[in-house]
Order: sequence, then structure tokens, then C-alpha cells
Amino acid sequence: MASSEASRLLRVARRDLKMARRLLDPDVEEASWGWAAQQCLEKTLKAWLHILGIKPPATHDLARLLLLLDQAGVDVSDLLPLRAFTTFAVQFRYDDEPEELGLNRFEWCNRADALIELVQSQII
Repeated sequence: MASSEASRLLRVARRDLKMARRLLDPDVEEASWGWAAQQCLEKTLKAWLHILGIKPPATHDLARLLLLLDQAGVDVSDLLPLRAFTTFAVQFRYDDEPEELGLNRFEWCNRADALIELVQSQII
């Protein structure tokens, strides 16, 4: 059951990543791109929790999801920068003039893709 839910979440994460890649154009506001990227990362982390037998909470807070992974024994030190994306899920969705974070969209999409593949490889 956990692997089927994890697989489902990873399929949706790939869809969100596809949208984020469509928003790489610098004329698209970073907040719009960041929301799609955040959704991808959130679903990927939740899939990972499912694989570990942990039911993820209903949250957009990537720091909270990373803490749960850490508590389950996953080394999340390289993933800590993902916490910045929580801003896109909450604050920037309703801010009419969000401050640009200046993230390298292409690099972050590639990192998200690598994370999806890492998590996918753990499904039995």
C-alpha cells in the first residue's frame, strides 16, 4: 500500500515538475515557477515518507517533512535548502508583489528531478 501511494505521489510530482519546467522563461514570475517546484518537492518528500512507512501530515511545510525524514534516519543535510520553497506554497501565493529570491530555476528543476529518481529507486 505504501509503495502504491508513493508511486502515485511521484507521478503527480513529475507532473508538477513538468509545469515548473514550462515556467523557466524569465518573463514568468518566480512566484509562479516556485509554486510548481514547491508542489513537486512536497509530493516527493511525502512519497519518501510513505516508503518509510510514515503517513505524511497534511502540510506544505517542507521543513516539517524534512524533520520527519531526519527522525526516520534519512540524512537530509543536502536537502535542507529545500526549506526555502515553503514560502512559495504559502506566503507568495497570496502576495501581489512577492520578493524575488533569485533562484536558478533550471538548476532547481534538475535537483527536483534527481530527488524524484532517488525516491523512485527506493520503491520495492
